[in-house]
Amino acid sequence: MIKKITVIVFILLLLPLTALSANDRQYMGLMKIDPKKNAYIHNNFGLQYLSIGQYYAAIEEFKIAIGLNPDSQATSVFYTNLGDTYMKLGSYNLAQDCYESALEKSPLNFKYYQNLVSVYKVKGILDSKLQYYRYHKKSPLDDIMIGLILISKGKVNDGITVLDNFVMNEPKLFITDGVKYYLNDVIEAHKKGLL
Repeated sequence: MIKKITVIVFILLLLPLTALSANDRQYMGLMKIDPKKNAYIHNNFGLQYLSIGQYYAAIEEFKIAIGLNPDSQATSVFYTNLGDTYMKLGSYNLAQDCYESALEKSPLNFKYYQNLVSVYKVKGILDSKLQYYRYHKKSPLDDIMIGLILISKGKVNDGITVLDNFVMNEPKLFITDGVKYYLNDVIEAHKKGLL
């Protein structure tokens, strides 16, 4: 019942947009066809649908956003939102594809590594992915995956060591600060016996 009311309220909020004059619509950016701006609008609609549990509508909006703006760093956000939606639906293979695409578009966002490891854990493929990243290491960023996977497998000290080495070896990368904050949280949780 609450979801139906929320959907009705959401629709009622959109109705006034149809009553706007052409000048008002132009001012708001609704008349001008700008694929990148429209991608953000569709992404925001997707987030609204996601927040009210309308997962299939959210999926369509995120796919539209990706189609309108397929080759920018913002696309990684759209892929992440799509992956989050698939995770809620239990479509883990699709979520993995989305998270991998997000990481490919923006490899310096630490959250994208965490998302990917979370789907690996749910799918029960941490061991095979750990072997893959260890033997197919292409860049120092692969150490982030290795460290996160080790921590997810319960090998916290080994994971901390790998991530700490990454921080020491790559101090100037944008992602390094995110790894540092994560490491501090993991070390504190490990001291308290939570990990």
